[in-house]
This record gives sequence, C-alpha cells and structure tokens, in this order.
Amino acid sequence: MAGDAITGLNSALQPRAKVSLGEPIDFDVRRLGRGMPGSQAPEGWIKKIERRREGKVWVGFFHLWTTDAKGTRVRLKKEKTLGPASMPKHEALQRLSLYIEEYTGRLTKQGHSIVTFADLWKAFCAVKSGRWSKKTREDLKYLFGKHVLPIIGDHPPREISLTPLQILVNKLAEDGYCKSAVGQIRTYVKACFEYAADEDLIEKNPARKLVMPNIKKKSCERFLSVPELRALLAQASPREHLVLRILAVCGLRPAEILVLRIEDFEGTQLRINEALKERQRGEDRIGSTKTAESDN
Repeated sequence: MAGDAITGLNSALQPRAKVSLGEPIDFDVRRLGRGMPGSQAPEGWIKKIERRREGKVWVGFFHLWTTDAKGTRVRLKKEKTLGPASMPKHEALQRLSLYIEEYTGRLTKQGHSIVTFADLWKAFCAVKSGRWSKKTREDLKYLFGKHVLPIIGDHPPREISLTPLQILVNKLAEDGYCKSAVGQIRTYVKACFEYAADEDLIEKNPARKLVMPNIKKKSCERFLSVPELRALLAQASPREHLVLRILAVCGLRPAEILVLRIEDFEGTQLRINEALKERQRGEDRIGSTKTAESDN
C-alpha cells in the first residue's frame, strides 16, 4: 500500500511532455475588462460647469488611447459640451455615450482612410468647404492642386514637419506669386493640420509656427502718359469718357466702377464701398471692396 503511494507520488513529480498552446497573443492590457460582464470601466463621466457665455452646462469627459508620432501609446482627455444644466443627468449621460460612439467610430474610419496629406486635404475640404464661398473653393482647388499637393501630397501627415512647409511658402514668394495667393496657402495649410490635430490624426500641428515671407509689391512698368490719356479720352464716347476719366483720376478698379450709382456722388466726393464679384451670382454678385491687404 505504501509502495503504491510512493509510486504515485513519483509519477506526479516526473516532468511531463511540453504541450503547445499556440502562438502568444499581443493585446493591450489597459483595455482588458472593458467588455467583460460586471467590470467597472465607465466610458466617461459628466459634471456641471459654469461657462461665461452659456451659463451652467453639462460637460462630458472621456479618455482616448492613441499613438503619437514615435509609436508610443498615449492617453488623451477629451471633452464635449452636452447641454444646459437643467437637462436630466441620465439624458446628459446618454448624449455623452452617443457622442463617444460616434467620435471613436469616426476616428477609426478616418485613421484607416487618411494615409497621405492628399487624403487629409480631401477630408478637410469635405468637412469645412460648406462655409466657403464658391470663389474660395475654386481658388483653393487651383492653388493646392498646382503648388501644394505635388510637393507634399504623397507624404504621411505625421511625417511632415515645419521645415518643408516653410520652404514651400518661401519658394512661392521667391517665384513672384502675390501676397494674397501665398497667404491663402499658408492659412489653409495651417487650418488643415489643425483639423488633423483636433481629430487626433497627428500629435500636434507642424504648421503652427509657419510664418509669412516678405513679399514686395511689383511696381507697374506700363502706364499711360498724360498725352496718351488725353488722346484716349478724345476718342471715347460720352459714357466711356466719363468711365475712363473716373478710372484715371480716382484710381478705381473696374469691379468698383461698374457698380457706381448716382447716389454715390455726394457733391465733390465719390463714395466707393462696393464692388462687382465676377464669380458670384444673385445677391452675392455685389459685395465689399478689396481690403488694404489686397495685392490687386
């Protein structure tokens, strides 16, 4: 009996054959338990906060794990204004839950589809262009299609730094492009990267310190002499004579003189506060004049 017990103990202590459990699985332990029944892992939290303009409101908060430019996992704190503080708490929690679901789903979808700056620019335009005028949309399509996308369009947004962006706008200035064109490219490059940072597609905006290069206005090399202007006026009909004389004496742009009305003449003064918008239609056809920052 004792011998049988010793034999059984020796058998239990003998090393057993190694059993393969398959390849190890790589997973993020910080997410462990989120989908398990009874686990205490809330998706977010809410609190009432006093805002200067909105008054007291419900604000929701949640944490989001993402990867920075170095491949390191980092935790970001996000927040969302949910509504007035008079809203029931359960409704505010429901709104936060829906927002988290929408936000994380949108982020996952965009993160897989946005690979290059060209992809980012396309997504940015789709979101923001609803507030742009037709002229702005046309100008940006031309400017970015010709000057920006051929240079950085194929590069991943995370790999683009300030240096190539500054070189890009500096080169445009050196090549003689006007201040408004260079300024528009600079403004919307910064806005595009800021959008990417807000959507957590990049860690920070590389264009936040992008500066406007110095651009000197080109002087006009061709102008009419006084005898040439007199000869032109002498050949013009009464209507054209008046138009040409106002253009020459007051220095108006064609778009400004085409919208002049009789009530714009006040004694010896001429009021210039409107201009014709060539690419607009309807009520937007007549708008404000160019600003002091304009180049032409």
